[in-house]
Amino acid sequence: MQTLEGTQLGNYDVIRRIRVGGMGAVYEGRQRTAFGRRVAIKVILGSYAADREMRRRFAREARTIARLQHPHILQLIEFGEQDGMLFLVMPFIEGGTLTSYLRRELPTLQDIATIYLQLLDAVEYAHEEGLIHRDIKSSNVLLDARRGGVPYVYLADFGLVRTSKNVELEETGKPIPLDQVPGTPHYMAPEQTRGIVTPATDIYALGVLLYQMLTGELPYDDPDDVKVVKMHISAPVPSPCERDASVPFELGEVARKAMAKRPEQRFASVAEMRAAFTAAVEGPLARVTGDDPEIDIELPPPPLPVPPRRKSIPLPATEPRNQPVPATMRRRARAVAPFALPAPARPHPGGSTRRKNRRFAVAVVGATLVPVILLLVLLVPRVLGISLFPVGFPLVGASPLATVTVTVKSQTVQDTYLLMAAPQITQAELATRSIPDRLLTASVSDSRAVSTSGTLTIPGTQASGTLYFDNSSQQGFFLQSGTPFMASDGVQVVLKQPVTIPPRKEGGDGTIFAPAIAAAPGVAGNIAVGSLATTCCNNQVVVSNSQAFTGGTDPRTAHIVSQADLNTARDALTPGLEKQALQKIQRQMAANEVKAALPALVTGVSSDQPVGARSDTVNVRVSVMATVTVYNLQTASQVAQQLLDEKAVQNLDNNYHLKNAPVVATPVITAQEKNGVIYLSVGVRGVWFYQITRQQTSLWQQSIKGANTQLAQAFIKQQPGVAHVNIQLPFGTDHLPSSIDQIQIVLVNA
Repeated sequence: MQTLEGTQLGNYDVIRRIRVGGMGAVYEGRQRTAFGRRVAIKVILGSYAADREMRRRFAREARTIARLQHPHILQLIEFGEQDGMLFLVMPFIEGGTLTSYLRRELPTLQDIATIYLQLLDAVEYAHEEGLIHRDIKSSNVLLDARRGGVPYVYLADFGLVRTSKNVELEETGKPIPLDQVPGTPHYMAPEQTRGIVTPATDIYALGVLLYQMLTGELPYDDPDDVKVVKMHISAPVPSPCERDASVPFELGEVARKAMAKRPEQRFASVAEMRAAFTAAVEGPLARVTGDDPEIDIELPPPPLPVPPRRKSIPLPATEPRNQPVPATMRRRARAVAPFALPAPARPHPGGSTRRKNRRFAVAVVGATLVPVILLLVLLVPRVLGISLFPVGFPLVGASPLATVTVTVKSQTVQDTYLLMAAPQITQAELATRSIPDRLLTASVSDSRAVSTSGTLTIPGTQASGTLYFDNSSQQGFFLQSGTPFMASDGVQVVLKQPVTIPPRKEGGDGTIFAPAIAAAPGVAGNIAVGSLATTCCNNQVVVSNSQAFTGGTDPRTAHIVSQADLNTARDALTPGLEKQALQKIQRQMAANEVKAALPALVTGVSSDQPVGARSDTVNVRVSVMATVTVYNLQTASQVAQQLLDEKAVQNLDNNYHLKNAPVVATPVITAQEKNGVIYLSVGVRGVWFYQITRQQTSLWQQSIKGANTQLAQAFIKQQPGVAHVNIQLPFGTDHLPSSIDQIQIVLVNA
């Protein structure tokens, strides 16, 4: 695959490849005439760059984006061509795609509402402009983290866009092969396989995307894209509530309606879907009150009518409906649990009750005064500026130590790197972001004798022989071909050719031999010698057979080799052979090697006799060859970690150090070529902490001894690497001890 890293396209320097798709790639670049502004550059890959239809589609995408002016649709900066290569230039979005966002964390209801409403606004605008996106999916939704932490959404990739007036798909209503349907299988509406694209197609994809945001998973998922398309066509519409019990039922129903199999059963427009989504979100959020993040109790919703299709989580009959929700359902909203105050006891008449009430009152007064006195001891020094005890003097029995807990600053560094793996590469290279891989093959075969099941009907044959004619008259005779004669056993024979019987001459009869056959096929025509003794020609000629007739056979059925016989042997042997081939592949793999995809299995069938040959048995040989590309997972992780470390060195102060090894996500194969070249997207994340030395903390102790809390906190907060300070004084004091031995500084990581 051609790489553009380090080259120049028009006014842009190509820095690195961000991601690769089936037909195109996206690179990060710098715009020379805009002070090195970061941009995203999209190009067509390989042979597609010269394909006329692909170039037309690419130019159409550029025209479409250029005409759309919406804050949540990624804008076009430039469309250009260099050396026959077309490219689009768009703003670079730092936050990445919604796909990577969902891999990191499951969003709260508030975040889902923020992201989804922006996306609905962008899709509605496109529909109003007469455009159908046709490829709405999480990887085409870009997120930009704005000030305040609220994600800002951009809808991207209008490469498959179609106009509402002129849909350029296959003929409407004509089925398309499932592996050739334009679009992304996991988000594809059922009618798309019949060449039907309407705004309802986008609404279906929006429903799939909402399901994915609510549960973190796709509603229909399988490694085989054709199976995924079939599930979209015929599998029941799943409910997000069944996958994740914390999803509000109303919100799950919005996703289900958007994913209805029939377009007319979905929302009529994006505006209608927005109204339903807003109502579904506001309902659960309105029932959540309080700010205490430590209370994990969700207030019970009011009873709602349950549609017949909903599968709710059954509760035991003895538990009330306002039972605290299980831990798996607390993730999205928390509320303050109301305290249930015990009802006061009803007093009984009599003096004993009055004495009990007096003792209870004394206990209440004592329990109230003790904490009040202690609070006065602590608050008077701070409010009035006087000290009841000498500086650093703790109360009797209290610890004399002051603990200063310092939270050290940390910086999270993360990125996703695209690595190339190829068999030609012998060792990992950071500069080219490449690692080696291997192409493994394994072949196994076996044979089996199978009784043939094909049949062939063989017709019977006619017996043949010779007739002898003896003419005793003075007249010759002529007999036509086919003249019949009857044998004594009732078998009829006929002449095969005309015959002229000579007359009697010079004292001798006229004689001649002529070939004949039995009139009907079968073994009955094999008449014995002398079975024929008759006359013809006015009884002047004697007809006989001096030899037996032979060759007559009855009709019969014979076995032949059929294609079904070969298929039977293949079906019986293939599962075991595939298992053996996969085991051989597994034995070839080294430690830490993983498969880039499922092994490709090719089955071959041969036989010792061709189909149609007459035989009672056939020997069939079946062979299976497995092929797979493998790469070293540890090597890929190490390269990603080293690339992240380089980024941290460039972006962070030298005082930041990595405490633990970065966390590397499972690599995702983004593209795979026939020659063993694969592209892996590897996400990696690490936390770097500021390093504070013992010498620094010793200077801090000297500087804050004897100081009050406010001054000590202000001093330490000004020190480099400090994120937060918490000071715990000895009980009863309002200043730090005057001895550094009684000041303990504890460093903690955020």
